Amino acid sequence: MYPPAADWQLKSQPTPSDWLLDLLQKRSPTPSNSFAAQLLWQRGLQDPQSVLAFLDATQYQPTSPWAFGGEMEKAVARLQQARDRQETVFIWGDFDADGITATAVLWEGLGQFFERGQTLHFTLPNRLKESHGLSISGIDAISAQGCQLIVTCDTGSSNEIEIDYAQKLGIDIIITDHHTLPSDRPVVAAFLNPRTFSQDHPLANLSGVAVAYKLVEALYESLPDIPQEPLENLLDLVAIGLIADLVKLTGDCRYLAQRGLARLKTQLDAPTRPGVAKMLELCRRNGRSPYGYCFWIGTAYQCHQPDSRRRSRRG
Repeated sequence: MYPPAADWQLKSQPTPSDWLLDLLQKRSPTPSNSFAAQLLWQRGLQDPQSVLAFLDATQYQPTSPWAFGGEMEKAVARLQQARDRQETVFIWGDFDADGITATAVLWEGLGQFFERGQTLHFTLPNRLKESHGLSISGIDAISAQGCQLIVTCDTGSSNEIEIDYAQKLGIDIIITDHHTLPSDRPVVAAFLNPRTFSQDHPLANLSGVAVAYKLVEALYESLPDIPQEPLENLLDLVAIGLIADLVKLTGDCRYLAQRGLARLKTQLDAPTRPGVAKMLELCRRNGRSPYGYCFWIGTAYQCHQPDSRRRSRRG
């Protein structure tokens, strides 16, 4: 017996306004503009400014990192304190594409304010032996190296036991993450997680690397005379992590991805990241699109590991 035929309920297709067709025609005179206009209209982009911001990153007004409010203020204040006191800071990352790029963003970004290898270090869980998130053994290891502050990226939100253990050792924690919120705010120096925003907030869908970038952005704004490298140099890493983690590319996520893709393409002509540049060459040789660059680079690492199975995420 055959199942009944599907009864499709198609969404009504209101006709987009003439101004939208005119705008698209001026930007790109092609026969498909009526179809593009229909898609944009159905996505709720029904005023000129929102359409321009969607199509062109230079027309978008990015959200301030201080939208995180008091939590961002606490994070920046604690990092400034660590810098003033020459404390030992560890970045605690994750082993997927979002976590690795987030670690790299903090390593390069915080590295403008701390001496890498001296007061700034990083640690990544071993994917063959450890799971995601903070661990007692890992905390013991970095405590033995004098760690006084941990900055997590793409992990840590639900590590209540490990957070309590670190505090007993005299280690403060700043959490930057985007995973499921715990029932209560962790007892940490600062807690940056975009899930605290409403679903329609432009920062609501940030991945781990984008949250890390926002922290660095706030630090750049607080201490503008210290950094020697432009903040924009980090955007290629942000694009890789955002796209590989398959977050919803709306609001600031879309803006950062657009800016990051443009930055990433410069690696083909003037490479500053040899490994990334080599993978880009392979992408171009295989005919992948710029968007595909990020997804392929982000997944290539995981697919070529001895054990590419995903474990349950605790952080």
